[in-house]
Amino acid sequence: MIYLAQGGYLLLILLIPLMFIAYWLMRRLRRKRIARFGDPELVARLTPEVPRRKGWAKLTLLSIALLFFCIGMARPQIGATLKERQIKGAEIMVVLDVSNSMLAEDYSPNRLERAKLAISKLVDELQGDRIGLIIFAGESFVQLPITSDYVSAKIFLNSITTESVPVQGTALGEAIRTAIRGFTSESEHSRAIILITDGENHEDDPVAAARDAVDMGARVFCIGVGSPEGKPIPMDGGLLKDKDGNIVVTRLDEQTLRDIASAGQGLYVRAGNTEFGLNPVIDEIRTLQDKEFQSVVFEEFDEQYMYFFAIALVFLLLEFFMSDTRNRKSLFGRGGKVLTVLAALLVLSPAILSAQSDRSEVRAGNRDFKKGQYREAEIDYKRALIADSASVTAKYNLGNALYKAESYNEAELYFKDLGDTLKNLSKSKASDYFHNSGNLALKQKKYQEAVEAFKESLRLQPDNFETKSNLAYAQKMLKDQQQQQQDQQQQQQNQQNQQNQDQQQNQDQQQNNDQNQDQNQNQDQQQNDNQQQQQQNQPQISPQAAQQMLQAIEDKEKQTQDKVKKAKALQQKSKEKEKNW
Repeated sequence: MIYLAQGGYLLLILLIPLMFIAYWLMRRLRRKRIARFGDPELVARLTPEVPRRKGWAKLTLLSIALLFFCIGMARPQIGATLKERQIKGAEIMVVLDVSNSMLAEDYSPNRLERAKLAISKLVDELQGDRIGLIIFAGESFVQLPITSDYVSAKIFLNSITTESVPVQGTALGEAIRTAIRGFTSESEHSRAIILITDGENHEDDPVAAARDAVDMGARVFCIGVGSPEGKPIPMDGGLLKDKDGNIVVTRLDEQTLRDIASAGQGLYVRAGNTEFGLNPVIDEIRTLQDKEFQSVVFEEFDEQYMYFFAIALVFLLLEFFMSDTRNRKSLFGRGGKVLTVLAALLVLSPAILSAQSDRSEVRAGNRDFKKGQYREAEIDYKRALIADSASVTAKYNLGNALYKAESYNEAELYFKDLGDTLKNLSKSKASDYFHNSGNLALKQKKYQEAVEAFKESLRLQPDNFETKSNLAYAQKMLKDQQQQQQDQQQQQQNQQNQQNQDQQQNQDQQQNNDQNQDQNQNQDQQQNDNQQQQQQNQPQISPQAAQQMLQAIEDKEKQTQDKVKKAKALQQKSKEKEKNW
């Protein structure tokens, strides 16, 4: 399929018949002028002129050159913007560690950048598979949902840094569970998780999470990044230190990753500088049962304009060298101005097309956006970013399209990326940016961020009624959220107090029991004779009753110990994480 990115340039082809008419009129006018001077044959011999046949031939060559030049300016491309087709493959969820420990320089330039390069090459080799991207540190997030759009995958991959996740640490188990939740229902037997990390788990039980992944039909493959001897972590011009002032050395924990891969029925590979380790993992994934997917695929176009420009240049050169032996004037005379202009345009056209490419895609995206075709608009804006990755308009419009498509996490990435470029926007555009950012924060239930965004928007456009209404709503939701958090904290405090009271009561009861036991022992000696005399008359406690009494005491003690353990676990969970790598 051939697609014309800027088909409007084809209108220039209408100049070709006008050129023939102009040339015919020029020759006719010339003959009339010659007739005024005397004998036409004598004057024709004395004045240079391109022969009639050769003149029309030169005009034909020039017209053909113009034709190919116009086609080239229309930017013919091979490919398809968006098409739906059946594909076979697996669903691959790449889980990438972005904690500060990934800044260690075991690899060039560091662990994280080396991993991103390897993932980018993996995306280039995929055919039919779907891919998703999870980033994690102390928390985990879906950076890219499962998709067949490989171009988008590379765009989102390039935006990843260690600041992409606000909470530091390495929660491997939570990351694996986030990946499990990210699979679609179509791929129950063709799922793979590729975990790329240094394996320094600080938080939870990743082995249990890997078993859960197997239960959900996924295999877990681990790629260890780093070295067992360890490396320090560059940070703020120095080296990262712990709370005691000691330099942190991050080491590859291979045993943990082997255990995860074993529990996940996958494979563990240690990454190297030259061979990262993805090839054996992909070979294993190829053994999975391929699933047939109905996918919407975006394919980047292959530009063809340079071939048409080359053909146009050939015909221009032919026109230039086709001249009468008596003169070397161009077809329209006086220095070959037409040839000069066309040659200059051929030289400058790549730069012109490069400058207009992103604007053309943005305009196409705007048309799709107005029609409510947000998916198509997203594709157009992403193509504009491929042409110009710094395009503020493309990023802003893409964020809006993603918001309309309810891809809120992706929209947030592009809105945040615009933060440093707001000074280049007009007040109206900047106000709209903050207004839309506030709406996005509302959808994500980040009410404090929404309030701040709406306030910024009103500072730029104080009379915007819609923004005022949204601000009032965000403030109300923030108040309700804060009240709910206070209620939860109060409830937790009450539970803690109740647990402490129960523990104190149990201790008091145990103390009373001990005192009663001592008193009974003192009285036993005094009442021994009476008891011996009365034993024959009183019934003795049966062994079954004694066993029941003992069991009741043990159950009570176990309940007390369980409450104490829960209280300690709650206190441990509420503590702040000490590790930030």
